[in-house]
Amino acid sequence: MSIKLSKLTRIRKTPLWIGLLVLAIVVAPLSLRPSEAWAATNLALNKPIVAGSYTQVYNASNANDGNPSTYWEGAANAYPNWIRVDLGSAQTIDQVVLKLPSAWGARTQTLSVQKSADDASYSDVVASGAYAFNPSGNTVSLTFAATSARYVKINVTVNTGATGGQISELEVYGPASSASKSAFSQIAASSYDVQSGIQLEASSEGGQNVAFIDNGDYLLFNNVDFGTGAASFDARVASNASGGAIEIRLDGLNGTLAGTCAVPGTGGWQNWVTKTCAISGVSGTHNLYLKFTGGAGNLFNLLWFKFAASAPPTGGDVVGKLYAGYQGWFNAAGDGSPNGGWVHWSKNSSAPTAGSNNNVNFELYPDIREYTKLYATGLGNLGNGQQAKLFSSYDQETVNKHFEWMQTYNIDGAALQRFGADESDAPNPWKTNRDSVAVKVKNAAETYGRKFYVMYDITGMNASNWVNAVKHDWTTNVVGNMGLTGSSAYAKQNGKTVVCIWGIGFTDRPGTAAEAASLISWFKGQGVYVIGGVPTYWRTGVNDSKAGFLDVYKSLDMISPWFVGRFGQLLGADQFSANVWQPDYTFTQQNGIAYQPVLWPGSAWSNMTGGPRNENPRLHGDFMWRQAYNMKNIGINTGYIAMFDEYDEGTAIAKIAENSAMIPNNQYFLTLDADGVAVSSDFYLRLAGDINRLFKSQIPTTATHPTSHQ
Repeated sequence: MSIKLSKLTRIRKTPLWIGLLVLAIVVAPLSLRPSEAWAATNLALNKPIVAGSYTQVYNASNANDGNPSTYWEGAANAYPNWIRVDLGSAQTIDQVVLKLPSAWGARTQTLSVQKSADDASYSDVVASGAYAFNPSGNTVSLTFAATSARYVKINVTVNTGATGGQISELEVYGPASSASKSAFSQIAASSYDVQSGIQLEASSEGGQNVAFIDNGDYLLFNNVDFGTGAASFDARVASNASGGAIEIRLDGLNGTLAGTCAVPGTGGWQNWVTKTCAISGVSGTHNLYLKFTGGAGNLFNLLWFKFAASAPPTGGDVVGKLYAGYQGWFNAAGDGSPNGGWVHWSKNSSAPTAGSNNNVNFELYPDIREYTKLYATGLGNLGNGQQAKLFSSYDQETVNKHFEWMQTYNIDGAALQRFGADESDAPNPWKTNRDSVAVKVKNAAETYGRKFYVMYDITGMNASNWVNAVKHDWTTNVVGNMGLTGSSAYAKQNGKTVVCIWGIGFTDRPGTAAEAASLISWFKGQGVYVIGGVPTYWRTGVNDSKAGFLDVYKSLDMISPWFVGRFGQLLGADQFSANVWQPDYTFTQQNGIAYQPVLWPGSAWSNMTGGPRNENPRLHGDFMWRQAYNMKNIGINTGYIAMFDEYDEGTAIAKIAENSAMIPNNQYFLTLDADGVAVSSDFYLRLAGDINRLFKSQIPTTATHPTSHQ
């Protein structure tokens, strides 16, 4: 093994003779407590350790290296001597074991044991006393009532066998426990039980990462519970070099090999990416070894890892992809639609007008420069002097432009919103318009190489027949009359046609748990992959979620919780990451369900409802990027953006008016410079493309978005 170079300073500030001593120690066999093997974990082994003083080469690191023949010795005649180990985090402890080399003669040391939570304030765990070390074992075991401590310090005031305190092994133990840690929760690499050859350093993403990894180094994590089975492994890694590999082994350093995960170069020791690798099915509880292999010198850094119940996707159009919701519900007078007027732009069928006849229903004014068909409104001219016009979603040219943007800006596809499913086939203008737009979406998706799937929104449906209405519409219209699912552009996952049912379990949407379960079962019986658009608090069954739906949610293939308007600002995104997304994702991984959280850029609907302007600020992209950054750190690689063309409620990412020059001069609209930063009209499309690259580990994970504002 080569002497390691620091990733941050390139050369360690450690004398060469100490490096050579460490080298000799590392190749020595690891010492276990006699007859106990891994039954109890030495919490101090190879953890950061320092001393108030030392003599010659007998420094603190000798006292927790697992080799009882090396030792620490305090400075001569400079009592009290002390040595302190950092357990890395607060631990419950009830025993300290002190050892000297077995060949040494008898001696008595007077010492105390202290604990601290912050390395500043210490209190006695074991009061000062005289303890005899005898050649028969040269071991002193100090037991005490269980207590919490991060730092454990030994103070030596007398040693009858030397002029300073001496310890060859300082071992710390907690109460015997069979408690295990879940393989499906994110596990910090720095929380190892045993390590060989590595050190810890501060991570740019918070906490400490495992560093200085060489070929043959390893980490051990005791009692890892894989439940009924894990099939993939995620690791948060960074490498300035060419990387290396992680061997996932069970119950021994050379035990069962579950899989090997290659680590790429990432362009820097703190340029983090999440690497996902398939492993052979592992179930039950095991002692987990991560063994590192590769060429000479430093290989890579490791921040955290976790396992998943399902293997990483090798195909499919939804898992591991980024979709945007597509409304397609805007009409204008003269567009040829059977609706025959202005829909969604206006509160009535008349053209949008400001002043005393104000009927404006939308918050964001679109950037209209690229549309080939536009319709004059009753609004004042734009700030640049041009006539105020708007597009219609009924025009194939408009839908084509939207899907062209999806292709240009790296959005994988669209979830086509489908409202008002009905058991009746009686024609009416609204349904005819809706179905016509659906066919145009199919055409555009085929033309521009994007995918789409139908998303039924059950809002406002008749509670007495909503299940039968969805079944009828799917069979008669989606599959039959329009032939949407027969399109080469229609999304498939795991070989199955995809559908989403949005609104299941919401307190203000129709349906009992039994009804929802029956509809999901019906779709699955036809070989359909079912996504559920579910409440924010689906997992706990509170707030926006009805109680008693957990088994319904668990029957879904993919869960897509709704988060729009549920939090705001960067702090809100951070809190949701810790309190909602992480436990959500852990639950879905444990239950073999794909997770598609909703991302949103910000929102407001003052023109529609009279609510506050710029209600949930976009923060010139920082808000949506923070959501994606937090999700990626958890391990999430699939997302749904709400929405592509939702100009009404202010969540659109399609091209938007940048400033007052691009909106009517007599009506308020929220513009992209509202947060004080000039942002181009296509910024949120570009940002979405970068989020897609982030989720696919094609760009480094950084807290600041890489997308330029212009």
